[in-house]
Amino acid sequence: NLAKSSGFSSQAFDKLRTATDGTMSSMDLMQQANNAMLLGIFDSDDQMAKMFDTAQRLASALGKDAAFGVESLVTGLGRQSALMLDNLGIMVKSEDAYKRYAKEIGTTVTGLTDQQKKQAFVNEAIKEANKLVESLGTEQLTAADSINIMKFAVQDAAEQIGKVLTPFVIKAAGHVK
Repeated sequence: NLAKSSGFSSQAFDKLRTATDGTMSSMDLMQQANNAMLLGIFDSDDQMAKMFDTAQRLASALGKDAAFGVESLVTGLGRQSALMLDNLGIMVKSEDAYKRYAKEIGTTVTGLTDQQKKQAFVNEAIKEANKLVESLGTEQLTAADSINIMKFAVQDAAEQIGKVLTPFVIKAAGHVK
């Protein structure tokens, strides 16, 4: 519902799952997607998926998992926290971002609204993140990634089986005195 009200497609979750190569639990992925939508960081589900992929790749390059990367990115962008983005090697100087954005839109830094400052910071961070990930070359999943993919696939399958069996368990439990 949040995705629909934010203008995201019903396939957004599948795009995010693909973007992170199945290396995050569904719950973590949904939580970070919801955080990103509530914070209004991304314009589309495609942009969110691209940035979740970027976060996963940057985290992997630093020996961290996808959940760490996505959370650092979402929190860093949403709170305009250079420290959180630094977890992924993304370096952003707010004042420089404001100056560039103000010049782009034909105003001064003092003329920027809070929303425009946030947009300037997000634009700069995304630009820096994309530069970093381009320097990594082709994505290579690690053995740890493969283990996480299997772990989360089994976890998702167990949740689906649980959903199917729940009505039967409830019904059976209702007949037990």
